[in-house]
Amino acid sequence: MAQDTKLTKDRSLKHPAVSEPRPSGSGRRHLAIVCLGITAICSAQTRLTLQQATSRVPPDATPAYDGKEVIVSGRVSSLPLWVSDSHYLPIQDDAAYGLLLQGSDRQFQGFEPGDLLEVQGIISKRGGIPVLLPHEIRRMSRGVPPQPKVVKPADLASFRYLGVLVTTESTVASSGENAGGDTIVIGEKGKEVTIFLPRTRRDSGPQLTAFRTGDRIRVTGISNQYCTLPPYDRFFQILIPGPASVAMLEKAWMIRPPFLLATLMLASLLLGIWWIRERRMAALRRQMRMLNALGEEVIGATSPAEVLRRLTLTLPELSNASGIGMYILDRGAKTLETVHSASSAGEFIDLDAPEGALAAGVAACFRNRTLVAVHDTRRSPLFQKEDLLISPRSVLFVPMFAHSELLGVMELHHMDRFHYFSQSEQAAMQHLANQVATALKLQDQHSIREQFFRSEKVAASGQLISDVAGELRSPLESIAALASAVQSRQNGNANQELQTIADQARRAAEIVARLVSFAKIEQSEAEPVDVNALVSGLLKFRVPECNAIGIELRAQLAPKRAMVMGSRGQLEQVLVNLLADAEKAAVEAREKIIAVSTSLLARRVLVEIAYPTRSSEFQRIDGMDSDHAGSGALGLGVCRGIVQSHGGEFRVVHVSSTQGRFDIELPVVETRRVGVGAGAEPQVGSRQLMVLIVEPDNGVQRQLVQLLGVRGDRVVPVASAEEGADLAQRMRFDLAICAVRLPGLNWVEFFERVRHQVGSFVLVTDGFDTDLARAFQGGEGFVLSKPIDEAEVHRICRTVEERAVSEPRP
Repeated sequence: MAQDTKLTKDRSLKHPAVSEPRPSGSGRRHLAIVCLGITAICSAQTRLTLQQATSRVPPDATPAYDGKEVIVSGRVSSLPLWVSDSHYLPIQDDAAYGLLLQGSDRQFQGFEPGDLLEVQGIISKRGGIPVLLPHEIRRMSRGVPPQPKVVKPADLASFRYLGVLVTTESTVASSGENAGGDTIVIGEKGKEVTIFLPRTRRDSGPQLTAFRTGDRIRVTGISNQYCTLPPYDRFFQILIPGPASVAMLEKAWMIRPPFLLATLMLASLLLGIWWIRERRMAALRRQMRMLNALGEEVIGATSPAEVLRRLTLTLPELSNASGIGMYILDRGAKTLETVHSASSAGEFIDLDAPEGALAAGVAACFRNRTLVAVHDTRRSPLFQKEDLLISPRSVLFVPMFAHSELLGVMELHHMDRFHYFSQSEQAAMQHLANQVATALKLQDQHSIREQFFRSEKVAASGQLISDVAGELRSPLESIAALASAVQSRQNGNANQELQTIADQARRAAEIVARLVSFAKIEQSEAEPVDVNALVSGLLKFRVPECNAIGIELRAQLAPKRAMVMGSRGQLEQVLVNLLADAEKAAVEAREKIIAVSTSLLARRVLVEIAYPTRSSEFQRIDGMDSDHAGSGALGLGVCRGIVQSHGGEFRVVHVSSTQGRFDIELPVVETRRVGVGAGAEPQVGSRQLMVLIVEPDNGVQRQLVQLLGVRGDRVVPVASAEEGADLAQRMRFDLAICAVRLPGLNWVEFFERVRHQVGSFVLVTDGFDTDLARAFQGGEGFVLSKPIDEAEVHRICRTVEERAVSEPRP
């Protein structure tokens, strides 16, 4: 202590305070007395380093020498700083420890950065940090201002650098102001440091407005802390004398990089989603255009083979399918017939016993009347292990509906890869399949109408032939008679020539008579016809001509009579036409053999005409689209129509590449016999009826055609009232059958338009209607309710026949 007092006394004599002048005279005695008092006081003071003066005592981190009189030495690091209500002069030593001197502006006046000071005062605290309240400040020497300590922002959040002149670089996290001045927050979250610019009385507003969030700055100032409540290890700051202490290193982006990157990523994501959606929508629009165009092409097709060709050309591009198949219902055989190109053999799928996994899928789709999607055949119970080698990988079976009538099945398959049939794809394929069914229905109706109009043309030309043949018959008969008369009077070699003339004249007369019968088929009435006898007579007539061109006719007829109800002339013309086509095909074949056979099965008779052919020749004959197929007077389309008008079915079968066959299947009538014993004759109706059917329901329409065809009536079915009214204006009908619900005209308007052109009118209702039945009690019409009763149809037809007998048809 004595040593400290001596040092203090020596230094005080050696370094007097700058603010006091040197005394002289009597003042020296006074100064000596004061110095002795100071020496006495200094003997109770403690000399500390800045590190000791700023030390703290745990746990509340209060200054270790709080309230004690100490002496410290340090160099001024900055000009005095004004904070709230006091001035602060920072000093620090060579070990980079600092301390703030709190006092008035007058106490710190004249001191500059770099001055070495010795300060005597009391340790106190302000906001939790140690400060020195000086009694006496002595300048020991002048020197170079200390260089700021380069510190990281995270290191400033501690007690180590309090009161030290520091410099640091960081990014502005936020900025603002408080009651004391402007603030800028820098540093990482949890270790933030505040830059504080005190506001003096002369300041008019914020001074740090040029800096904003994201700017990178360099700050030089005094490390400080402001914390009024424990714990005191928080709220660290850097005191700066002015805005010049903050230097701009790098301006922040207008948009912060993370936010900008997130925005760009979000925009890219949205753009990608929009682009993908636009591509999908464009592909969907293109597929819809192709699907609509395909639907129009299918509706305009003229045959099932043409429909399949158009589907095969377009559908693989729409659905990436490997192949397409079509299976059309054959109502007579209760099978599904495969549609192939003209060069392929026809195949049939038995609905009750299908052979193969693919056929089983087609049959299941048809029986259940619903779409069947097999995404992977390897996991489907429909396909067995032995079927996987030849079966496709994915299959879609689609039923084909036309106005709720199931006409067949359309099949799409992918051979080599798995394919998931989405709901939209299934809906599109179902729509296309319905369009295909509508096209097939239109083809069927068009064929019936064409057959009807063609038969009218044939009747007109036949009438002309009949007139010419009638003129030729008389001369030919005269020649035959004269030849017989001359032969009876002459002897010798002339008899042979005359016999030949007579035979040829009779043969020519038979040909002319047959031409006359062909020409009058339109005027023929329905009658029971023995098919075996009809075929036998035609073969007897055709054998000489076939032998002349080297063709052998073989016949195998059923032992029992096969009676059908219809027109003998029409059926005879169909058979002659088919035989002529078979003969023309057999002429160019290696084996010139035509086999004609008849067989009875249940209540139907089957006539088969088998003939040899070449593949190209069969393609021409099997082309049902052509109106000129075949060599007979009628085309195959007309033959089909005539057979169907008799309630039967007509088929062209490709047996093999060198064998073809025509099949005619007709219903056998159940005839009643008059009298007793085997010689009784069948009793039949009085005449054939011309019937117009106006029915939009295809099922009801087909049922009526079947019932009336069995009777032998001629039936013309149409779907609209306008079509039926147009036909009724051009020809006479004995009976018009009309549905109560019609598109376009209602049944009342239709009845008013055709009541004078038809013999009788039948209204088909959804159920029995008492009012309608009462309205037709006068005998002008009949009411037929659904479901159609076969007995009621026959009763109405017999009533119409009885009226027609009393009023002969013109």
